[in-house]
Amino acid sequence: MAHPPHPVATRAEVEAVLRCSASRAMPLFLPAIYEHKAWFIGSTPSAISRDAGLLTRALLAEFEAIGPDALAVGVDVYNLEAEAAGCRVTFYEGNDTSIPGIKPGDHVIRVGDNLAAAKVPNPLRDGRMPVNIEAARRVRRELGDDYWLRGAISGPFSLAINLVGAEEFFMACLDEPEWVQGLLAYSGRIVREFGQAYLDAGAELIVFDSQASPALLSPPMYEEFVLPVTQELAAWAAAQGVRDLPLIIGGNTTPIAGLLARTGCNNLLCDCTADFDVWAAVCRCKKKALRRNLPPHLLEKSTTGEIYAAAAAEVARGRDLPGFIMGTAVIPFGTPTENILAVKRACLDAA
Repeated sequence: MAHPPHPVATRAEVEAVLRCSASRAMPLFLPAIYEHKAWFIGSTPSAISRDAGLLTRALLAEFEAIGPDALAVGVDVYNLEAEAAGCRVTFYEGNDTSIPGIKPGDHVIRVGDNLAAAKVPNPLRDGRMPVNIEAARRVRRELGDDYWLRGAISGPFSLAINLVGAEEFFMACLDEPEWVQGLLAYSGRIVREFGQAYLDAGAELIVFDSQASPALLSPPMYEEFVLPVTQELAAWAAAQGVRDLPLIIGGNTTPIAGLLARTGCNNLLCDCTADFDVWAAVCRCKKKALRRNLPPHLLEKSTTGEIYAAAAAEVARGRDLPGFIMGTAVIPFGTPTENILAVKRACLDAA
């Protein structure tokens, strides 16, 4: 079994924090490591995202190097469902460490398409879904059942944008809202199928929906289009026995903090640009766990002393907040390991 540099939280400890049922002097540490996983094994994001063996090695190497209190199975987390439904993902060969992505024009659905017979991908067969599912199964087998392992799934809203394209989708929200609702329902079916495969492989779930950020979508539009399908996803997960469902929306989500607390997800993100005090008040009132992120440029470019000081300041702010979690924004590929460990050291020193 892999051995991290510092102790990691048990399943019971993680669940207690997420449910705000117990205070913990040492906050959970959940860095956002996706494409950077490849760096731990001298590989590239494109390579590990297409090979279950490489992705498994990268996840275990991340566990050994960092010792996060949970791992997330995912690299280019927003692309897998859309790719399995027919979108074309661009990969990079050789030593190119660019992140795979769907380019404009490579989407599979056009506004107005009849979605009645649209295919719902099979997570065990279609696209790269099987890569993530197999990696989740192998990592669970290696680390055992007492470690919190999360499978990355897209929120239905972000998936819908990848299926159609951002400009076309947002115009359709104004011009053809009923069709958009049908597309969101289709996206939700795809996400649930992928989520079920993760659950069957022994993983928990983590939902990524940053296309629903207030930078792109007004709060009224979030309430109309995003909130219902997110609530439906959370209700489905609860029916499968999932009690803890993190929701990740980056950027300044302060204007929709109250709406996010209504999604049914119990672990919400207060990103580095969001107002901590507003978010803390919402999460305390609604009994939701809060993950506070440090900015990516801090982790990438600052000294370990500066990173430690910034992390320690955030840990101190969250000390009395039930369900407080110390996190990071997405860590850029090649970030020095000692920089990430400086954040964990700030968590350890709070105990």
